[in-house]
Amino acid sequence: MTEKISRHLLNTVNTFSDEKIGVIVYLSRKNALNGFEIVKEYPFINAVGVKIAAHELNRLASFKAVKFVTSSSKVFALSGGDDENKTSVFQNRFSMTGKGVGIAILDTGVSPHIDFCLPENRLSVFKDIVSGNPDFYDDNGHGTFVAGVAAGNGVTSAGEFSGVARRASVIGVKVIGADGEGSAFDVLDGMQWIVDNKDEIGVKVCCMSFGATPTDNSDPLRRGAEVLVREGITVVVASGNEGINALKTPAISPLVLSVGAIKNDDKVAEFTSRGLAFGRRKPEVYARGVDVVSVAANSTYRKMSGTSVSAPYVAGACCLLLEKYPSAPPWRIKEMILSSSKITPDGFFALNLNK
Repeated sequence: MTEKISRHLLNTVNTFSDEKIGVIVYLSRKNALNGFEIVKEYPFINAVGVKIAAHELNRLASFKAVKFVTSSSKVFALSGGDDENKTSVFQNRFSMTGKGVGIAILDTGVSPHIDFCLPENRLSVFKDIVSGNPDFYDDNGHGTFVAGVAAGNGVTSAGEFSGVARRASVIGVKVIGADGEGSAFDVLDGMQWIVDNKDEIGVKVCCMSFGATPTDNSDPLRRGAEVLVREGITVVVASGNEGINALKTPAISPLVLSVGAIKNDDKVAEFTSRGLAFGRRKPEVYARGVDVVSVAANSTYRKMSGTSVSAPYVAGACCLLLEKYPSAPPWRIKEMILSSSKITPDGFFALNLNK
């Protein structure tokens, strides 16, 4: 039955071991795994999360209703370090503000920083998958920074350090822990919550500044992101910070808008993960990702680099487009972002916020 088990999974575990592992199981029908510990349910991708002893993998795969078994990958926030010296700024000078557009930040959380709360409170809804806390918070800071690039209004700095869509509504979905690490189990939980509540919470854009090592063609994070796109949500994903031929998932998906980092001279940052995925060159677009200033969870502002920083620039731009074209589907938003891009000195597409 090994043909129904991910090669990535088989290569990373000892199938004779009693070690408990987390796996994601695609099913042809529900309630088909009697005798196994189901810890998560993901109806949006027809899958469940199972805790299982490694030596039981073949027995699990032998069930007729099991279509495929793959890994629950470890997920990482994709920052590249930070510096308290604030020298690089972005200032929103556009007439569009993202007003009326909901952007979901799947990350380490979002702190209730003044730049989201005054003069109007734009923190819309918070869902804590990790710990179940009801109120906005961020015990790492990464998600708050990302949210600030996409949708901070810069009020604390009198507009000096503002984000792209300064009046967009922020939906915080905490799927990554205080150490900047998480699991595919929790990320899929966050995606499932968005799918289940998308109309009620008004989400139109989803920013994912995290990544994991792709597993296989049934990669669950890719599949989950693609369901969000099919549900009418524009999904923007950081490509990764490990250089050439090291793309992360879900950025590998052909349906999402994957984003790499450029330096202040518009040349591609060397750390940007890039390469081919499903026959397509990824990432499709680049944005500033080196020495960018944004909101700090427990202070005013901080500076950070990484494709995590670049993705919310593009996500914020998608909010601006959706303010102007509220019925535009994700493929059309993606098309507008790419068609209005400028060409970098390296020959890649870069976000053009002036067009």
